[in-house]
Amino acid sequence: MNAITIHVESNDPAVKAHRKETAGRVSKYIEQNFSVPTHLRALCYLADEDVNWLKEMWGGHANRGVHWPIRGQGLHDWPQDMWETIAPIDPQLGVTWPYDSVIYLHGSTCETDIGLTMTLAHELQHFLQYANERQLWAANTLLMKLPSLPTDDLKAWSDLPVEREARIIAKQVAESLHGTAPVDQHIQSMIDAGTSDADVADWKFIRAIDPSIRYDLREETKPFVRRHKQELIQLQQETGFKEDKDFSAVDFNSGEWDV
Repeated sequence: MNAITIHVESNDPAVKAHRKETAGRVSKYIEQNFSVPTHLRALCYLADEDVNWLKEMWGGHANRGVHWPIRGQGLHDWPQDMWETIAPIDPQLGVTWPYDSVIYLHGSTCETDIGLTMTLAHELQHFLQYANERQLWAANTLLMKLPSLPTDDLKAWSDLPVEREARIIAKQVAESLHGTAPVDQHIQSMIDAGTSDADVADWKFIRAIDPSIRYDLREETKPFVRRHKQELIQLQQETGFKEDKDFSAVDFNSGEWDV
């Protein structure tokens, strides 16, 4: 089984084929240009419509997709019609989990090629972070959960190193596959849409990104860990984190965060 699998939901064969081809180009670009894991698998599930309560669960109307590491937690209350694809039932074994992560794109996200490309590339970068840089993924996830948010250095999603890197990669992939001018036009259309003040600010941030820059996730994460070390250590001790080896294994007292 490939590390990245594309699944498209649509009753229109032409739409289904086109979206699968577009998503396949993104997947191929990622596989050719980045370190794709051989030990983990991601299913990219492209929905045919928007499920409003899923959008709300993942941050509101402006949400366009999500990367969900299964990590033995299952899918909780995700739509049941997704389970047959994501977690098929084996007659002998019961529910099986052939994938380690699910990338979910809302139907409206897939309506334009560039929108699909940018969101899928963004979420695939989160999959690579999870697969290849687990401690950095865990540290950033804990930073997202700090009770003191927003802080002076963490006011928007794009302030988090994993989110900033995902935005850079998304723009890089989109420009490579569709060209700079069409991507600029898409970004401007998202700004003009004015979905929310935060979303407009995020798209303006993306507009200003130079996708050719080299972004070092480890080096960019270190200053946040140093500034918020005590809060991060306290958060590790809370229920839901202290029992989780991905989070409890991160040693925030280690000198590696200071080098």
